[in-house]
Amino acid sequence: MGAFAIIPAAPVLLEKIDRSEATRMVELRTAIRDTLRTQTRWALPIETLPPVAGLGGWGIDRGVDTRTGRLLCGPDWVETVGALTVEARRLAEAADPAIIVAILHAHAAGVDIGPLGSSENLLLPIDLSGAATEDAPLAPIDGAAEFDAAVVETLTSGTTMDTERLLEHCERAETVAANLSGLTAGIRYTVDRGARVSTLVPAVDESVHEVRTLCGTGTWE
Repeated sequence: MGAFAIIPAAPVLLEKIDRSEATRMVELRTAIRDTLRTQTRWALPIETLPPVAGLGGWGIDRGVDTRTGRLLCGPDWVETVGALTVEARRLAEAADPAIIVAILHAHAAGVDIGPLGSSENLLLPIDLSGAATEDAPLAPIDGAAEFDAAVVETLTSGTTMDTERLLEHCERAETVAANLSGLTAGIRYTVDRGARVSTLVPAVDESVHEVRTLCGTGTWE
C-alpha cells in the first residue's frame, strides 16, 4: 500500500518566478509543500531521474543536481550544466517539464525524490489545459474546459477511482493542451499491479492564471 499525490506542474507556482505574485500564490505554494510533506519520500513516474533538473528552458539559471541534492543557482547552475557528459545532457534535456517542476517542489519541501520503485508513494505532477478560456495562456480550444472538468471529476468522485475511464481521458490530453503524461504513467503503474486506487482528496482546486489547478492526495493498494 502506498500514497499518491497530485501536484500542479505550472512553473509559475515555484518560488521566485513571478516577482509580483499575489498572496494567494504564496498560499498555493505552501499547500503544495504541505502535500509533499505528508510523506518523507516520493517516487516519480519515470524510470530514471535526470541528472539535473532546472528552469533553463524558461531562461532561468536555477535547478537541482539530483545526484547530490544541491540547489544550484546562477554561475553554479551554468557550470554544472556545462560539465555534463553528452549522455547526461541528453537525459536532462529529455525530462518532461512537469517532472522538472515536481523535483523543484520536492527539493523546496525538503522531501526525498526518486524514480519508480524507490518508494511506494507516487508523486504525479499534472498540467491541465492551458487553453480552456478566452484569457488562458494559449488560444482557446473547443472542449478544453469540459475535458478538465471530466478529469477532475474522475479523480475525485466516489471512493474508488475509475482508472480505466481516467486513462481514456488522458489519451486526449495533448489535443487540449494539457500535460497528463505523469498521471498516465503513475496510474498505469498501479493498474499493472492490480491495485485499487482511491479517489483524490483535493487540497486545492481553483484557477491560477486561467488554468485549472489541482493538488491533493490519495492511496493505492
